[in-house]
Amino acid sequence: MIATASSYVVSPAALGPIGADPSRNQDRLSADYLIALAGRAIREVGDLLRRARGKGKRLATLSIDTTIHFRSPADRAAFAADLANAVAALVAHYHDDAAPGGRPHRLVVAAYPAPGDATT
Repeated sequence: MIATASSYVVSPAALGPIGADPSRNQDRLSADYLIALAGRAIREVGDLLRRARGKGKRLATLSIDTTIHFRSPADRAAFAADLANAVAALVAHYHDDAAPGGRPHRLVVAAYPAPGDATT
């Protein structure tokens, strides 16, 4: 074999039943839960991308990546509450289970301490 890609991501599905699964972790504030969510995203988006490419189509997604420097833990907690309320309001406004031809989308919002070298 010869490596030809510029980067690789190993699917958590390769680990089978011992792979991280958010449904097996109820602590939504834990790092383990965040890792399980990220693993699920890799697995699901990877599968969707393969299927889209197989049909000669593009897979539309949305990603937001930024770094926030909080003044204090209280500011971080207030931001988290404001963000949760804003997301809940947007979901309530746009979600429609009865939309004919509608397609569900998964939304994951995560925050974790940025590594020391993070610039964006």
